[in-house]
Amino acid sequence: MDPALLRERELFKKRALSTPAVEKRPTSSEASGSSKKKKSKPDKESSSLSMILSRSLSRSLSLSLSLSLSLSQTRHQRGDTHPLTLDEILDETKLLDIGMKQKQWLMSEALTSNPKIDIRDGKYAFKPKYHLKDKKALLRLLDKHDQLDHICDQTRQEEDSLLQ
Repeated sequence: MDPALLRERELFKKRALSTPAVEKRPTSSEASGSSKKKKSKPDKESSSLSMILSRSLSRSLSLSLSLSLSLSQTRHQRGDTHPLTLDEILDETKLLDIGMKQKQWLMSEALTSNPKIDIRDGKYAFKPKYHLKDKKALLRLLDKHDQLDHICDQTRQEEDSLLQ
């Protein structure tokens, strides 16, 4: 290697070794002033940590609610209309590691206030918009809606003719 580079490297090493890497501890008068600063720093860290935890908790809460809703809906579409307990729902959605706080939230707030969930004897089932048993019931419902649409169209046409 170039001798000039080697000399510069040796000088750099000497300067680095002579400069202390660890700062000196503050004196007692400085320590009292810096202790207030140290107290405020963990508060900021703990508040940011609590914000992160609350965000992840709300995500996991919404995830558990959406999974339980989609499970009950797919079960209803398959013809499984009998209600399930919360533990059975969590077992089928594979949410076995959910905490007691989240279970309590699901039981007391989320599932009880959801309009798509029907509660029978402490068990939860999907509440469909229309209670259809077979193909004939679906055809009757479609026919009924078609007739209502024709009636609405006729009344709109009559109103338009009166306005002109």
